[in-house]
Amino acid sequence: MRVSKIRATDFFDDLTSPYARRWFFWGLFFVVAICLLIIYTLRDADQPTTTQLVISILVEVLSGTLIVILFYILYMHFIGPNRASKDVSVVRPQDISEELKKLPKQVTTYMFWGRSGSFFRSYPIIELDKDARNKKHNISIDVLLPNPEEKHLVDSYQDILVSLGEEEGENTLLSHVVATCLICAILDANNRYLNVRIHISSFLPGFRLDLSDNGAILTQDDKRKSALFFESGSEFYEMFRSTMLNECKISRRIIWDETLFRDLDLDRSSCTVLTIDAFNIEVPDVSSIQTKVANLVARRPHRYK
Repeated sequence: MRVSKIRATDFFDDLTSPYARRWFFWGLFFVVAICLLIIYTLRDADQPTTTQLVISILVEVLSGTLIVILFYILYMHFIGPNRASKDVSVVRPQDISEELKKLPKQVTTYMFWGRSGSFFRSYPIIELDKDARNKKHNISIDVLLPNPEEKHLVDSYQDILVSLGEEEGENTLLSHVVATCLICAILDANNRYLNVRIHISSFLPGFRLDLSDNGAILTQDDKRKSALFFESGSEFYEMFRSTMLNECKISRRIIWDETLFRDLDLDRSSCTVLTIDAFNIEVPDVSSIQTKVANLVARRPHRYK
């Protein structure tokens, strides 16, 4: 057998996945409930031999299931999963949303590198803003997005959406980039503990990278595909962090006038010609994307529910 075909599976570590754990326990509890129901139904005093045999088997199944549940609970409480040697781990598609939501918790830095920033607008930046306000501590955020003024990037982005069955019409990349800039500018201007820097790159990534003090997650286009999680401080974590910092250095920094965004909220009224033009991004026809940008700012739709 080739070495590449050998796989090591840690049963208990695999059950640290919220999705796997949920189905595992619901399945065992279902078995327990069925056994109890049948035993309760066949509990009469005068029972034929066959019924007694069925009850005996169900009692064995019930006790075995309860032992498995108890053993797993004790294992996770006193021993826990082996995280020490796991610099990189695979995240199931069903767990990506939950893992992404852990990254902005109690951090001082956050980095996002992607194309549209739809999930970043809907959750991480909002949570970072709340955390900075509530705890009154400084949070530094770097955002790296593709340049919507470069036609080859726009065309490539459109091809990706078509392949995923998510085509949204013309000016899609431009609308998303402006919406991300607008939300970042509003939150940055109205929260003195938040420092957001946006960079426009000439590179269209085939992935999305979310990186914070809690680790990094590298996700793909399709939400049905798995992601990779990198432990904070690991070799791969530092590699992606350095790569993004270097890309930021050679990319154009977006500068805006904070006074334009003070006292604005994340709603449709904040999307005006003045605020759209504040980022020095060429918009051929503001009226053509204003409605779409306003919707992206107010509703903030994304793939991960």
